[in-house]
Amino acid sequence: MTILIMGNVTLFAKLLPFPAVTIISGRALFSVILLGLFFWLRGKSVSYRSFKDFLFVFGIGILFALHWVTYFHSIQVSTVAVGMLSLFTYPVFSAIMEPLFGGKRPDPFSFFLACFSLFGLFLIVPDLSWDNQMFQGVVWGVVSAVLYAIRNLLTKEMHVHYPSAQILFTQLIATALVLLPFADGLFVMFAEPKYLLFQVVLAGVFTSLAHTIWIRSLSNLSVTTAGTLSTLSPIYGSLAAWYFLGEIPPERLWLGGAVILFCAVLEVFRKKAESEKRGEVGSG
Repeated sequence: MTILIMGNVTLFAKLLPFPAVTIISGRALFSVILLGLFFWLRGKSVSYRSFKDFLFVFGIGILFALHWVTYFHSIQVSTVAVGMLSLFTYPVFSAIMEPLFGGKRPDPFSFFLACFSLFGLFLIVPDLSWDNQMFQGVVWGVVSAVLYAIRNLLTKEMHVHYPSAQILFTQLIATALVLLPFADGLFVMFAEPKYLLFQVVLAGVFTSLAHTIWIRSLSNLSVTTAGTLSTLSPIYGSLAAWYFLGEIPPERLWLGGAVILFCAVLEVFRKKAESEKRGEVGSG
């Protein structure tokens, strides 16, 4: 369910005719209000054991803001399919970085898959020039992917100590505070009933609900596995963009997308096999 929701969030990058910073600012602001009401009605605390923990989660929120802005900008300068496929190289980046966070050396095969995923992205782009909007979309998407992988890895560390909704709430506050000063046209967006409704739906369903569930899943799965399971999102998102926006993916995009998703799915099966092997060794 969460995968389906997050797969269609990209439509808002096209449905809302405003800069990415403005859309994300509104998204974060409404999400903070909705989650704040949730905490108030449930009488739940959002306090941290130390100010250091709060600053750590707040800092992750700044990474989250940069991820969202670069992701939506990638979609706006190219297409939903290009932006999503570029972002969904992040499970492979996670596979490289996750061992580093644990003080271990990266798996050479994971590094190979990352390179192969980038090769899939090159298949999507007809011209490796900044003048080409598809190339711009891929570059911004990869930047967003790296930021998202780091954010998820750092969030997983904090989820051991704090509830998922509290972590998301703090990250959204950071996102709103960082981006609101640069949100050009925010009040114009809120003044239009249709766009206001889009923002409320984006904040309530596609942010507060979806990301709370997503963060909670990180307590049971590795970041790499959780990310790879979400690789169905580009399929849902591309089909939704085709149906609602009329964005027909070019033939070369299917080839490049197949390479990227193949790498991601292969990684999750490798991680699953490694996990089962460790379990057998431990039980023996």
